Amino acid sequence: MQHFANMADPQTTKKGPSAIDMDTGQLFETYTIEEIRKIERETRAEIEKKKEDLRQMVGERYRDLIDAADTISDMKACTEKIVTAVQGMQGYCTKLQKTHMVKGVLASPRGTKTDRSSQNDFYAIASQTKLLMDMPEKIWSAIESSEHLIATELYLLACHIVSSLQLDSNTQQSAQLLAWFPVLSRQWAAISHFKAGILQSCRKLLKNGSVSDQATAEALCSIMLLEESSPRQVFTEFLLARKAAVQHCFHSSQQGMGVRGQICSVTELICVTVKQIYAVFYHQEDKKEEDHSNLLLKTLQEVTSEQHASKKKTGILQSEMVSASFTKHLPSSVIGFRPSPRTPSTAIAPSYLQQSLEQWVETCIQDVHSGVGKLLGHVTSMKALATIRDAVWDLLAEDNGEVSWSTVCQCVLDRQLSLWGEFIRPLFLTRVQAIIQDALDLTSTGTQRHTQQALSDLGSPTAEQDIAAYVWAEAPNDTPIPAAWKGGGGTLVKQAGEPGGLYMKARAFTPRTQGICTSLDSQLKALLEDMAYYTESPAPQPRLSSADKGTKKAEPFDRFADTVTLHSFLQISCTTCLQRLLGIVGKQLEETKSQLDTCVHLGQTEQSSRVVDRALLLGRLCSALVELCPNLQKAANIAEPETKPSKPEPQSWLRSKLMGKRSASKPETEEETEWDNLKGLLLQQSKDAYRVWSDFTASRVLADFGKYLTDPSSEAALKAATHWDTIEIQEESEEGKKVTSKVQLPVQASWYVQTVLYSLCEEINRVGGHALSRSILSGLIQETSSGILALYKKHLDEHRSQADRLALSQSQALQLLFDVRFVAAIMSGRGEDAKKNSTHKDNVQKLVDRLENTIDPFDLDVFLPHLQTNLSRHTQRCTMLLGALASPDKHMYSSHRAVPSGYQEQHNVLPLASSQGRFTLLPLSTTSSQSLQRSLPRPLPQPASPVALPQDPSSPPPVLHKSRTAPSSLYSKFGSLKTGWLANISGAQ
Repeated sequence: MQHFANMADPQTTKKGPSAIDMDTGQLFETYTIEEIRKIERETRAEIEKKKEDLRQMVGERYRDLIDAADTISDMKACTEKIVTAVQGMQGYCTKLQKTHMVKGVLASPRGTKTDRSSQNDFYAIASQTKLLMDMPEKIWSAIESSEHLIATELYLLACHIVSSLQLDSNTQQSAQLLAWFPVLSRQWAAISHFKAGILQSCRKLLKNGSVSDQATAEALCSIMLLEESSPRQVFTEFLLARKAAVQHCFHSSQQGMGVRGQICSVTELICVTVKQIYAVFYHQEDKKEEDHSNLLLKTLQEVTSEQHASKKKTGILQSEMVSASFTKHLPSSVIGFRPSPRTPSTAIAPSYLQQSLEQWVETCIQDVHSGVGKLLGHVTSMKALATIRDAVWDLLAEDNGEVSWSTVCQCVLDRQLSLWGEFIRPLFLTRVQAIIQDALDLTSTGTQRHTQQALSDLGSPTAEQDIAAYVWAEAPNDTPIPAAWKGGGGTLVKQAGEPGGLYMKARAFTPRTQGICTSLDSQLKALLEDMAYYTESPAPQPRLSSADKGTKKAEPFDRFADTVTLHSFLQISCTTCLQRLLGIVGKQLEETKSQLDTCVHLGQTEQSSRVVDRALLLGRLCSALVELCPNLQKAANIAEPETKPSKPEPQSWLRSKLMGKRSASKPETEEETEWDNLKGLLLQQSKDAYRVWSDFTASRVLADFGKYLTDPSSEAALKAATHWDTIEIQEESEEGKKVTSKVQLPVQASWYVQTVLYSLCEEINRVGGHALSRSILSGLIQETSSGILALYKKHLDEHRSQADRLALSQSQALQLLFDVRFVAAIMSGRGEDAKKNSTHKDNVQKLVDRLENTIDPFDLDVFLPHLQTNLSRHTQRCTMLLGALASPDKHMYSSHRAVPSGYQEQHNVLPLASSQGRFTLLPLSTTSSQSLQRSLPRPLPQPASPVALPQDPSSPPPVLHKSRTAPSSLYSKFGSLKTGWLANISGAQ
């Protein structure tokens, strides 16, 4: 009640003692009537709640007590049943001991003890003891000989003997036997551990793919008998063992085998595994047993079936039954012992076999891809990959089994399994592509580095800025002696790759440019040669089987199936790398243009020249890549169908140069290849680079020309003054008398005109103008000539506007007229656009008309013929000096008498005839026509056109006979030079 009182109104606890502790007087003294009634209600409610809780607690405990009583009753009944069952088991074991039913093994009755004497029983026990003593040695020998099934049977026989002697129990008979034969306890301890040893050896053998099918089946049977497992369980264990073996092939301990050895070993292991699954586990009921039998079940049946008991009797105990005398005392249960599996030995269903093997194959593919992928990372050449592929091909080709691989795969997988295609080929393809990409990246990076280094070295004293100095400097390796007197067409391709050769000088390819192209071409050549090992098949050599050499054996896989894929990949990668290189060249060219504009704006002439040389180097490099890198063309067209013969670039360039416009008129019927597109990009980039030079050169020449033309100082006038020729003119007066008068006319252009034009020729020759494309030179000359005409027009306009202060005299007009017509004669007709050429001629004519209008008409009629004669003479004299500007289409050479065939003039004048090319036969100082006729029985033909056609490389060179009296060998050499490289150079002009 005190607890209930404490749970009353909390306010009571604050005022003093609780209400339950107070007597009636104190309660009424302390609380009011309402408070006392409230305390009473709370106290009664709490009492009722506690009563209810007490009733529920008593009910629950009673129910638990009833349940406990029922459980005790059930336990009592169960205990009585267990006691009864134990008593029944004791009786059954006693009966089993008497009838010798041990571990499910049925032994023939050996009779009762009443039929035998105690001495025979003793001998039987002794003979079994002797057999147990010899058992460890027999088991060890069987394990060392890898005869696991025999070791398993011996171990099970030892277990059977121990069980029959009751050594593993605590019965009175067991104690009596151990007292008679104390060695039995130690011997069983020595035999009992053989189970683990046999299982370990069997599992180790399963990981070895080089063992026979029979040995594998015996090892699996041993596991089934020792662990009492089913065929499905040992099949799963077999797959796990082979999976571990596949993973072990890529272990670091196998690195001594090399990449080829490891890949071949894992391929052979997978192949042998699939074949052993077919031989050991596969069984199809609708086929006859002699066709194909499950080797696992067949071996297990031979071990456990009754019909093989007699065979096993002479198998396990063969030596003891023949030589040992104690074996006659062995009981029949020991002699006729045979193991008995606990689980049913049924064949594995083909569907389960296929499903499990498919999962195993998928797992092995992942392991092989991971392991082989790491191994191939150490292979850096396609030749080594081809060697490994061929080794795998030879390994798979040595399939001498009775059942074909396709049949095995169809039975155990229900599909064809390609060991190369599914396991290894994707890795090889990926690795080859990586090698190709790495080689191309390395080539591209090296070319970029060499190009950047060449651009950086342009400011050094040894920089290749003057191409003319390189072209006209004689070198020992220009032309080999045997090839010096042959036609140019026969040695172009051969000499194209030799640095410093005449072909290089004719194309203005400097050693630095040659070095960059040679490095690029050599790397591509090495890449193509390395790739040929993997993609090109050698001479066909059919593999003939030993049974029938006339029948060709089927190949395990197509070794060159990836040829098309790799060629396409190389073509795409090569195109990408070249486009990336062109992008870098284009970026360098843009930077060059920006620097050139800055230098021109700041007036830095020397710096601008070095900047222009950068553009020239880039232009030469792009054009050289087209002609000096035949392997680049081969790589770019490697995936193209071979529908047309490929021609070397140098020969095709020369042929187009020599044939001139005739080759351009030939219709193009062939489709454009990838190389044609890349070649167009390279040449376009080269033209862009040369246009930077041509624009800068034209602007500089025009600036110099304008400065000379508009300089009003007297010093400039004296520098520009030239020698005038005095001409006597006879005229008839009105009286009919002849009057002789003298007039002076200009015979040469102004010095500043000749100086500017010669400086332009020097610049063209400095950059190798003989090798530039006609469009570049035509554009430069046309732009320069148009600018010069514009400067003359501006100069005349200024004189017209300043007529009062500065009038143009007749002498100045004559000199300007001579200069304008000289410039027009030298620099006309070079444009490829007929409309622009026509416009240029109209501008020249307008300017000439303006100058002629400033001259007295009567004087002009007298001066004009003589002026034209002087102009023609001066133009012919300057043609060789200003050859880079002169047009090869114009016949500006004076004609001379034709030289008979075989006749040599006696002077050293170099005749210039319109019917001949730039260079003719060089005359000798002393010779005679008779000696020449004797030395040259067949006259040399004169060239019919300014351009000599190249000789056929396959045709022999003309034979020149030596003279007895004159040094005709030198003449012959000059003649060969004329028809050889000099003719080629003249054609290139």
